[in-house]
Formats: sequence, C-alpha cells, structure tokens
Amino acid sequence: MRYPLLLLATALLVTGCAAEEPTTYGPTTAGPTLRPKSTGPRTPDPSLPNIDATTEPTAKPLCSIFTTAEITATLGLPVRKVVAGKRGPYVTCTWTTVKPVEGPGSVTITRGDGAQYDAFSQQMIAEAKSKKARGKKLLEGVGDEGFAIGASVSGVPIWYAVVQHAGVLTGVQVSGAGSKASVGTIKAFMIEVLARG
Repeated sequence: MRYPLLLLATALLVTGCAAEEPTTYGPTTAGPTLRPKSTGPRTPDPSLPNIDATTEPTAKPLCSIFTTAEITATLGLPVRKVVAGKRGPYVTCTWTTVKPVEGPGSVTITRGDGAQYDAFSQQMIAEAKSKKARGKKLLEGVGDEGFAIGASVSGVPIWYAVVQHAGVLTGVQVSGAGSKASVGTIKAFMIEVLARG
C-alpha cells in the first residue's frame, strides 16, 4: 500500500510544479546580429590595377611607381628626378631630360577622377593639335576606354595617351627629340602605368 501512496504524492508534486508560473531568465528576444569585423585588408581583384577610385588621387604614391632609371629607359634619354604637381583637378608627375633637347624632353603621368575623362581628353587633343600632332588611335584592350594621339613633328616625337579605367582617369605624355616616343612606346607605357596602379 505504500507504493501507491508514494506514486500519488509524486504525481501531486509534479502537477503542483507544473501549475506554477514559469520563471524566465535573461532576454526573451534576440539582439541585433553583428557581422564579424574584417581581420585584414580585402584582397584586390588581380585582374584590375590597384587603383582606389573612392579617394582623391595624390601625387606622392603616383610619382613613386617608377624610378628615374625606368623613365630614362622609357624615354631613351636621361631624365631628372620626378617633380610632383597639380593641374586643376589632376595630379601630375613629370620627369624632364637632364640635357636640353629640341622640343619638350619629358615624360608626364596624370591621374584624376574618371568623370573628367571627356574634358581631359579634349584638352590633350587640343594640346596635341597645337603642336601639329595628329593620328588619334583607339587603344583597344587598354582600360575601359582610351586613345593615343601624336606624331613626330619636325623630328620631335610627341605622344599623348588617355585612358579611363575602373572610374579613374590616367594620362601619359612622352616626347623629346632623339627619344623613343612612338604610338607603340606610349601604349606600352600606359599599360605599365595601369598595371602598377
């Protein structure tokens, strides 16, 4: 008889506990889900040049992508150290020849916002034509859009190239009597500039 009473007492105890108001602990709703913070820099797409279109370009990083020796090899004439500058909304890096040459012996790289592509292109075409340079050629496969214009005028090669790629404008100019400037030189140089960022 003991066992049925023990079972009845246990059943009443369990029933009494179940009838009590349940107790809750801690928040009953989930808080906002937070994304984990990045543990390092994002890996850039290796198929695109490392150009940051979200910030205004500055001359210092741009002017350090080539050494004086590399620019000398590109132009075919010895050049001085780079001079960084600003030309309106653009930053520029210019290397000029050590010895005076007939015509402007120089290499210039210009960088700016890709939205300025049309305006900058018109400036370069006007400057090239003022020096009697002609022969605008599309640079297919170089950037998103671009062209080169120039010629050898009175024995002085003068070439310009302008490319818009990934929201960034890049212009290059190579000229100087006795230099290696040509459409092939300017195209190869532009490709190298974009590859280096």
